[in-house]
Amino acid sequence: MTLAVVTGASSGIGAAVAQHLAERGLTVLGVARRAMALEKTGAQIRGPGRFESVVADLTTDAGIADVATAVAGRPVTALVHSAGIDHVREPAMTTRAELDHLWNANISAPFLLTKALLEFFADGAGVVFIGSTAAVRGIDRHAPYGASKAALLGLTVNLAADLAPRVRVNCVSPGGTRTPMTADYVNAYRQGTAPELADRAFAVESGRMLLGGLIEPKDVALTVGHLAVDAVAMTGTTVYVDGGFTAR
Repeated sequence: MTLAVVTGASSGIGAAVAQHLAERGLTVLGVARRAMALEKTGAQIRGPGRFESVVADLTTDAGIADVATAVAGRPVTALVHSAGIDHVREPAMTTRAELDHLWNANISAPFLLTKALLEFFADGAGVVFIGSTAAVRGIDRHAPYGASKAALLGLTVNLAADLAPRVRVNCVSPGGTRTPMTADYVNAYRQGTAPELADRAFAVESGRMLLGGLIEPKDVALTVGHLAVDAVAMTGTTVYVDGGFTAR
């Protein structure tokens, strides 16, 4: 059965992608750091595909190796790298350790995991990275995160050139999506900010989304699934699933 590797499969967009691909009949290898959360994702899968899991920290060499071992030589049709971390802090307060951690999670991990799976990719396989509109639209207290997602766009186009024509590499950049990471971002954004000012800022940003409101993870998953499996003529592209945010 066709194998898809999905990182960050314990919640949010990653969990929605895992469920979507399993519903399409793929065997999904879900990767995350929390075993119980992965089990919850697996319990929500409604076939006809299967769900397997591996607990791994992709910021470490051991974690990358654990995923490659779990693949067990099977052909990989899709790799969706949804795992990543956010960072909300004033530039003056950001440390080198925080920058290194952010870079390892958001750039090094997707590159090194793709590298580790190169020998396993089936012909025509699709790699999809999960980016962010923060790469192209400025947000205060978000410079390192936005820069890491901008680097992911560069990784997409350059890996597409390296791996063509056997493997396609694309990126999906969501806007505000109803995920635990978004909730954490809101909480972090409020720190040191009067609640009424934070509320006003988010109301203004929501008003810039042409379709209104937060995006659901399942809607992002539909586009991810298309790029990973169906879009055989697309590589090196970034697709924005942002409710029209960047169009403003």
